Amino acid sequence: MSLDVAYLALGELEKLLSQYDERLKGIEDTWKAFVDASAKAKASWDADLPKIKIRVDQLKNVVESLRKELEVLLAKRELGLISEKDYLDLTAELQKKIDEYQEKLAALTQKISEIESRILYLWSRSLTRDYLAKFDLVELEKRIEDAKAAGRIDDETYARVKQEIALMKHTWELLNLVAPPPKL
Repeated sequence: MSLDVAYLALGELEKLLSQYDERLKGIEDTWKAFVDASAKAKASWDADLPKIKIRVDQLKNVVESLRKELEVLLAKRELGLISEKDYLDLTAELQKKIDEYQEKLAALTQKISEIESRILYLWSRSLTRDYLAKFDLVELEKRIEDAKAAGRIDDETYARVKQEIALMKHTWELLNLVAPPPKL
């Protein structure tokens, strides 16, 4: 092989490898942005979830309050304090409000569930070896079990955290199947 062919092959090889290096750097930058955005969205969701639950409970209480108003109307009708016509008009109006709030509550509950699933999915996809290495997942699991046994957390929180720990453990196992890329 002549030197000209060797220089040409070397130049083409360096150019091709340089193109891949640039592509990979772009993907890594995009990945870092995805990981950061996912972590921020999860942290924000975790912080807002108690407020969301309070609002959902408030809506449930409104529906329950409207149902009690229906019971009061029934009692008033049976005692003769309101006419049958007034009773029917008022109960129809209250039932319409109840149905409206229940429909909205069902739609919001569905949306909350959908958003939570999406956030959990993206967060779990963004878990990295470096992030997971910061945790002793067995100890974390023990602490959540102890907190549940001591009554410091409710069933819903316990289930959520257990699911997140299980995802972290599973992701850790999967990440360990693939050799980490060399540090540049």
